[in-house]
Amino acid sequence: MKSFVFATCLFCASTAFSKIKVVTTLPDIAEIVQAIGGNEVEVQSLLKGSEDPHYAEARPDYILKVNRADVLCSVGLELEVGWLPKVLEKAGNANVSPGGKGSCILGKSVKPVDVPVGVINRSLGDVHPQGNPHFALSPEKLVEGANEVVRVLSEVNPDKASEFSKNYDAFKKKMTDLQTTLSKSVKKVKVMEYHKEFTYFFNAYGLESVGSLEEKPGMPPSAARLAQVAKLAKDNKVAVLFATPSAPHKALERFTELSGIPVVTVPSYVQTSGNSDAKTIEGLQKLLVKSIP
Repeated sequence: MKSFVFATCLFCASTAFSKIKVVTTLPDIAEIVQAIGGNEVEVQSLLKGSEDPHYAEARPDYILKVNRADVLCSVGLELEVGWLPKVLEKAGNANVSPGGKGSCILGKSVKPVDVPVGVINRSLGDVHPQGNPHFALSPEKLVEGANEVVRVLSEVNPDKASEFSKNYDAFKKKMTDLQTTLSKSVKKVKVMEYHKEFTYFFNAYGLESVGSLEEKPGMPPSAARLAQVAKLAKDNKVAVLFATPSAPHKALERFTELSGIPVVTVPSYVQTSGNSDAKTIEGLQKLLVKSIP
């Protein structure tokens, strides 16, 4: 009987001290979860940041990780709509599916920009009905999204809620200080972007955006569109156009030929692979600020 009680106590102790297994879609979110969860979480990201999060695949290893997760944190706002639902369906983990206790969708606590109005259909391109999901490039918006991380972790482990809240305050201060410091060195120039994934970055640092090279999200610009935007950029004395490595290089080269305006190719998410300078949120922010001519 004593051995049974002892074994039961050991089981209770191991359960009490087990870490919350958190899976995130992006490394940016993984960094937030680690900052807030501290020693109470075990975090891994499905993507490495170099992939286009719109078009990832429902890989078997993703399915296995989600199946074993206590919490799944995603961007939301339909950024991962092309592949994450498939992963969730095959993983069969109701706890981390939308509505489950371990479902953590950061976009729920973020006030998005570019929320479309009127009739929305596929003829408009890959429009996000809930608004622009690329808020990871704004320190302020990351803080907003982190509220959802605190809420979910506190629900999973109520005993550590005060610790999570304290860690959130520290993360908020770090992001606020980072944006304040970098803002002092940002040159206030006019900018453009290929796809509207740098909008939040432009807003965060007071950069005036003249628009995007894409006419419709997810669709390469036509020759007429390239000519039109190149003239617009030139007339407005745009300093630079931001694009990610996934943008079509020929379109970017043609834009520069027509406008004389340089294109800077930079990541829009934290990169956990390769020799990138953007291995952390702070590193990515510094890289983007440094890329402004």
